[in-house]
Amino acid sequence: MVSYQRRPVHVVFRRVGAGTFKITTMLRSCTSRVARAPVGLLLALTMLGGFAAVARAAVPRSAIVTISSVRSPRGVLVTSGGWPYCEQARPLARRARLALVCGGYAKDGYRGRKLRHLRWLDWGNAAYLDELAARVAAVHRRIGGMLVFAGVSYSGYGVAVLAARHPELRPDLVVVVDSYLDLAARRAHLPAGHETAREIDRETGGTPAALARRSPNVDGLARLVRDGTKLVVVWSVADGERREFRGATCDATANAAPLAAVARRAGRPVDGWVTRSRHGATFWRYGSRLVLGATVGTKVTFTPNGAIPKNAVCS
Repeated sequence: MVSYQRRPVHVVFRRVGAGTFKITTMLRSCTSRVARAPVGLLLALTMLGGFAAVARAAVPRSAIVTISSVRSPRGVLVTSGGWPYCEQARPLARRARLALVCGGYAKDGYRGRKLRHLRWLDWGNAAYLDELAARVAAVHRRIGGMLVFAGVSYSGYGVAVLAARHPELRPDLVVVVDSYLDLAARRAHLPAGHETAREIDRETGGTPAALARRSPNVDGLARLVRDGTKLVVVWSVADGERREFRGATCDATANAAPLAAVARRAGRPVDGWVTRSRHGATFWRYGSRLVLGATVGTKVTFTPNGAIPKNAVCS
C-alpha cells in the first residue's frame, strides 16, 4: 500500500492488479470516493497535487507580518507601516509586556536604514488589511489577553483603517497619535509634486473616490465605540506641527471632524486629546503607557450634535 498525504485530503493507493490501483480519498477521516485507476492516472493525480501546491505557494501576498514575542505576554499589540514603525513600537511593546504583531506591505522596500527611497506603503489597501487582520486574529487566539492597536503618524492612520475595516476583531484599545483619519484630506494638503503625494497617488490612483474608500470608515469606528473599544486619538496643535504638515494632522479635517462624525454615528460622546508637543514625541515618551489605556494631553469632547471645540484644531 502506498499513501500520499496532503492536508486536508488523505489519498490511499492500494494495488489490486497488474498496473491497476484502488484509490481512496479521505477528508477529515471520512471516505469520500473509491475508484479503480491505472497507474498512469495515479501518477497524473499525484503530479496535479504537486502542481496545486506550487500554485498555492505562488499566490502573491500583500502583507508581510512579523511577530515579536515577550515573556509572559499580557496581550497583543498591533501596528502597521513596515520596518520604521515596527522599530518604534518594539521597545514600548516590550515595556508593556505585549507581543508585537507588525504589518508591512509586500511592495514596500523600506526595510532598513538608507532605503527610504524604496518606500511603498499600503495606504489602506484592502487585500493587505484583510491579510493582516487574519494574522492578528490568529495570533490573538493563541496568546489571548488584551488586544491593542497603536501607531504614530502613518502607522496611526494604518491601525485606524485596519480597525475600522475589521471591527469584528474587537480590539480593547485603538491608539492613534499625531496622525489623520481622513486620507483625502491628507492628500489635499500636499503639493502635487511632494514625495508623499506621489506615493499616495501611485498606490491609490489618487481619485477622491479611491481616497475616501481608503480612509478609516466612520461606521466601522462607530461600531467599535458602541462595542466598547476605547478610542484614544491624540494630536499636536503646536505651530511646528501645523507648519511641518501644512495642517494635515491638526486642522479640522484631520481628526476633529472625523471624530465628530463618529460621535454622531455612534450616538454618544467621543473624546480626543490635544498636545503642543513636536510630531511623534507623545508616542515616543508615553507610548508604553498609552498602549495600556493611559491618556495624554488636554481632553476635547465631541458630542453627537455638538460643534468642534476651538482648542481641538491648530490655528
